[in-house]
This record gives sequence, structure tokens and C-alpha cells, in this order.
Amino acid sequence: MIALAALVLQVAASDVKEHRLSNGMVWLIVERPNAPVFTGFVRVKVGGADEEVGHTGLAHLFEHMAFKGTPMLGTRDFEKEKPLLDKIAVVGDQIAQLERAGKGDGDEAKSRRTELGQLNQKAKALTDENALARVYQLNGGVGLNATTDKDVTSYFVSLPKNRLELWLTIEAQRLVSPVLRDFYTERDVVQEERRMSIESNPGGALYEELNQLAFTMSPYRWPTVGYSEDLAAMSLKKADAFHRKYYVPANAVGALVGDLKAAEVIPLLEKTFGQIPKSPAPEGPVFSEPPSRTARRSTVTFDASPRVYLAFRKPPPPAKDDYVFDLLDVLLGEGRTGRLHKRLVLKDRLAQGVGTFGAPGSRLPGLFAIGVTPLQGASLEQIEKAVWEELERLKKEPITDLELEKVRNRVQASQARSLESNGGLASSLSLFQTILGDWRYVLEQPKVVASLTADDVKAAAQKYFVKENSVTVDLHK
Repeated sequence: MIALAALVLQVAASDVKEHRLSNGMVWLIVERPNAPVFTGFVRVKVGGADEEVGHTGLAHLFEHMAFKGTPMLGTRDFEKEKPLLDKIAVVGDQIAQLERAGKGDGDEAKSRRTELGQLNQKAKALTDENALARVYQLNGGVGLNATTDKDVTSYFVSLPKNRLELWLTIEAQRLVSPVLRDFYTERDVVQEERRMSIESNPGGALYEELNQLAFTMSPYRWPTVGYSEDLAAMSLKKADAFHRKYYVPANAVGALVGDLKAAEVIPLLEKTFGQIPKSPAPEGPVFSEPPSRTARRSTVTFDASPRVYLAFRKPPPPAKDDYVFDLLDVLLGEGRTGRLHKRLVLKDRLAQGVGTFGAPGSRLPGLFAIGVTPLQGASLEQIEKAVWEELERLKKEPITDLELEKVRNRVQASQARSLESNGGLASSLSLFQTILGDWRYVLEQPKVVASLTADDVKAAAQKYFVKENSVTVDLHK
């Protein structure tokens, strides 16, 4: 355990160079001359939690749009393309207004869709599709991708060290001046993504119901992909306003890890991202989630094998109890050694699979969830009874010193492994700088984990694993 903690301390404490641009954007640089490559991350503190009711899915859709390019990248002739994009915005937003008014199936909407299709075809002839990916591939880039969750939107890629200025130039342009090409086409892609991941997926449907039931006021209650009705009525005008509000330097964090010299990187940061005008950082979600006084329960009807989620509300990091849940995650749910696997799969032979996870984010109070897929013939009632018995055992019997040591070692080993690669370290540093405002959480986590005791685990179990704090959703035909 000491060796693992030292590894994390060495990586995070001695190597991280922090640079803040005058426009408020924070950059974290780690020099790792192991191979002539680097990984770059840009994280924006915007996710599903920052959306408004009735406009869900905007953060995720904008992640898609950021790959469409800029006025200089992704077009064959922007002077000819721009007037078509303006017309597409007008017609598309007219359709969105009709959808929001419940007139999406009317003759006017059909006529506008025909017009939109014609405009899209004309604009497509002027589009240089996949230009962003092609530029990076031709320059040795690998792992180009982006993700959106409830807390942040992230963009990342790995490149040869001599392509740093290229990456900084492109990513600064993507942050400040993306062109929303194919907006309505991509919106349809996201609608199909929702159908595949939630509406026709039993696991997705159950997870969506879990969050909707667990939260009444928190923006964690709606899915990152958005609701179908909101997507159908989403407008380019709203997306543009969303971008102008959240995609500002003071709301973004960059991380660079690899064969780089900070003294050489910083002037390039100033030359690229440093030229973006300063704008105020937006406020985070404002809400007041009322305390729960009763157990909550729901059933999802789906033509699929039965399964169940049992979840409990918990605080976000850096609360001490959140660190305890890192231990509980391993103690209860990690592989064949987890207590729930031993009980439900091996001993009672009630389940074919069991796992634990935190959801749906880390900026706001979230959930610790237990998911179980029963064996054929086992009832959900038997499953829940066995799970609750294991939780009650935690509340009454302190875990042994040996078990505590094993769990702490696994938590620390998992974190240490996540920091071994350039991408893993850039991801961790930028994530915690974005959501907590301090990358040093990476350094503090192993120290706090090492200090946790059996009494801490017992106290957390007694506090959180109670009926009035529970949310149960099950699925059956």
C-alpha cells in the first residue's frame, strides 16, 4: 500500500506544472519523456446537469457538433457555405418551433422538412466531411474521441510531440468558433442513439428510471442523451446560445502529458488558447433536492430478462464519505471477491451477475447502486432480501483488518494503474481540476483512503444503507 501511494504522489506532486491563461483557462502539463508522443485533453465544465428542463440533450449533441469543423476546417468554400447554413438555421428552427407546439406532423412541418432536405443537400456539396479526423490521422494521431456525461464534455487525442502546435491551433478554434454543420442531421443521429441505448435497451431503460425516481429536483434526473420530445424540438439557435454560454476559457481545463517541455509549451498556449477573449464562467446548476423520508420503488415493464437496481443517495467528492464508498464499491462489488458475488452467485445461487457502481455524476450528490441479474427461477424478492442482509451485516459487524487492507490496496492499485498512461494521467488531472477546481484530489485520494478505518465503513453503512435512503427499480415482462 505504501509503494502504491508513493507512486501516485510522485506522479501528481512532482511533475504537474500548472499554467493559467489571462482569460481564465487552466492548463496542466506533465513532462514524460518516455516516448516522443503526447496526449491532449480539453474538458469543458458542461454536461447534462447544466441543461434546462425542456432542452435536455444539448450538451451531448454539441459534443457531436464539435467534430464538424470550423470556418477553416471542414469546408470546401466557406463563403458559399455560410449563406446556406444561415438558411438551414432558419428553416430548421421553424420546424423545431412546430415540434414544440405539437404540430410536428402537420402539413407546414412536412413542407419545411422538404425544404430543409434540399438545403442540406446543397450544403453537403460544400462540406469536407471527416476533415478533422483526417488531419489528425495524417499527422499520426490516434484515439481521437469525445465524451459527454452529466458533469463535463471532453475532447482528446494522442499525437507525435512535433504536432503539438497543430493540436493547440485546431482545438482552440474548435472551442471558440465551431461551425454547426449538419446540425439537424446529427440531431436525428442522436435521436436514434437514444432509441438504441434506452428505448430498445432494457438496461438503459432501467437506468433512466433509476435516476428519474431517485431525484426530484436535481438535473441528474434526466438522461445525458436527452428526452425524445426535447431532441425533436431542439433548435440551432438554442444550441448556439448554449455554446456561447458554456464554451468559454474560464469554464475549460486543458491537460498535456507526454514528451513535452513546459517552458516550450506555455508560449504555444499563449499563442493559441490565450488569444481567445475572456468571458465570465457560467454558474453551475442551482437546485435544492429535498431529503427523502421514504423508500422509493418503481417497476419497468420490458420484454427482457428480469433485473434489479438497488441504489442509495450519497454525497459527491471530496466529502469523506465519498472516499468510503470507494472502499464499499470494491468490498461489495468487485469481481469474484466481492461480498455480493460470494453471497448471491456462489453461496445462494440466486444471480448470474452482480455489480456496484457510482452514478450518475460527481459534481452533485449522486448514487451508489447495486445491479443484479437473477438466475432463471430466482425471484427478485429473494435477491433483494439477500442484498439487504449483506448490507445489514456491514452495519453490525466491522470488517476485519485483513479485509480492510485488501480493499484499500485494490482501490489504490486501481488508481495507480489509471495514471500509468499519458491518457490516463491527463484524464484524471483534467477531470478533477474541472469538477472540483483542484487536480490535487489525485494526490489526496490515496492518503485519505489509507486513513479510513473499519469504523468509517461501518458508520457509512449505518448512515446510508437505510430504507428511507433507498431507491429500487426492477424490470420484468
